[in-house]
Amino acid sequence: MKDNQVIWSSRIGFILAAMGMAVGTGNIWRFPRMVAEHGGGSFLIGWAVFLFLWSLPLIMVEIFIGRRTRMGTIGSFRKFVGEKFAWFGPFITIVLIGITFYYSVVVGWTFKYFFLALKGTFTSKVNSHEIWDGFIASPLETVFYHFLAISVCGLIVYMGVTKGIERMSKIFLPLLFLLMIFTAIRAITLPGAMEGLSYMFTPQWDYLAKASTWIQALSQSAWSVGAGWGLYATYAIYTKKRDDIAQNSLTAGLGNNTVELLAGMTIIPAIFALAPSPEFISQATSSGNTGITFIYMVDLINVMPQKYLFGVAFFAALAFAAFTSLVAMVELVTRNISDHGVKRSKAIVFTVIAIFLGGVPSAVNMSFFNNQDWVWGVALLISCFLYAFTAIKYGVEKMKEEINEVSFIKIGNWWVYSIKYFIPTLFIIVIGWWLYQATTWYPDTWWKPFEEANVGTIVFQLIIAFLIIPLMLRLKHKYRSSVIEEGLSESETFTTLPSQDIKEGM
Repeated sequence: MKDNQVIWSSRIGFILAAMGMAVGTGNIWRFPRMVAEHGGGSFLIGWAVFLFLWSLPLIMVEIFIGRRTRMGTIGSFRKFVGEKFAWFGPFITIVLIGITFYYSVVVGWTFKYFFLALKGTFTSKVNSHEIWDGFIASPLETVFYHFLAISVCGLIVYMGVTKGIERMSKIFLPLLFLLMIFTAIRAITLPGAMEGLSYMFTPQWDYLAKASTWIQALSQSAWSVGAGWGLYATYAIYTKKRDDIAQNSLTAGLGNNTVELLAGMTIIPAIFALAPSPEFISQATSSGNTGITFIYMVDLINVMPQKYLFGVAFFAALAFAAFTSLVAMVELVTRNISDHGVKRSKAIVFTVIAIFLGGVPSAVNMSFFNNQDWVWGVALLISCFLYAFTAIKYGVEKMKEEINEVSFIKIGNWWVYSIKYFIPTLFIIVIGWWLYQATTWYPDTWWKPFEEANVGTIVFQLIIAFLIIPLMLRLKHKYRSSVIEEGLSESETFTTLPSQDIKEGM
């Protein structure tokens, strides 16, 4: 493959884009809460272990498949492991779309609070609960910010992979790191913040004996790093044939975890330093993702020195992190549509409209939002398993050798064992645990399909997904024919990007 046919202008462009895709709201609002609830340093031990035994192996598998097939998630599995397993691609795509519908709503929330911070709303005494409750109770506002988020995101994707996504990543990622470093330094230099920092990094050994600590550490790594979503596979379409898979994966994974540590070093010390009472600390750390971010952090900003700068920096970082992840999601859907012969510009418009409409129910109803977060969060673990199974079907040892051929850092047999044994075993354990939890929440109605977070709602919506899959598989892939018409041989389509996509995306 000639270099001028590769979309990413440089290796650092791909790495920054991959890091931007991985870093999202879960890094900033979920990670600190998980650390606080599950034993501080004890949680960090499990979180670090699962980066290497779950997330990094799956990232490498995704990049390998995406670069080998040069197709979106719908078509890549048919091409990689045959017709029998072609349904993997549509399922993974449906899961990602389900997540994107409500994630765009979350991005809208971050935009709203960033604008409030810019206006100086948090520099005066405010009731954070009233601000949040009033915003969520206003369908016009929530739908507007959801529309704003997906529209701006569509514009970035429309500008192209190089001029849009890569350029955005080169600007936003350094800014994100600078903002997170600033907020972390400001937080840990507050009087009393060292107590929070000590709690964060000191293991509480009794927590290591709790299954919930390890399961939550796994879920944090799986969902925050973004392995198994199909996003790395999509970005890998635009890489060079000889780009280093292992080192790129390691850089993206460690970069993601660095942002999480900075977020933890911002929120946990600030809570310990500025909390008016032990009850406040308990309420903040157990208030859920939205509570700790949009309610209790506002209260902390309000009593913090340099409150305006801190508030703007914190919510700007949150908005940047959320937005770069949404961009990757839109690119994945767009790529799948354009693989079927639709011009990239039209595919983007269709994607933006579909995500906006699909996200409206989550924007106007928090119960529906929570339901979607529950269902597709569990379904995402199935996507991870499908990527691991695909690697096993292809031949894990064979894939390892081919990855090592282009990688400076050589992966060893630990990678093989993780894919073949560790990930499938953990998948069964974690899925079982989540479903068991759901039955305890709704002991009498666990089977009903319209509860907020039970087993029945997962089964019901996954059945719908599996009914849609045959329809998606019937769509004829026009990828090969569109390239052949431009004068290329059929064999070249396996390593060459469609010039139509390149032109339309620039």
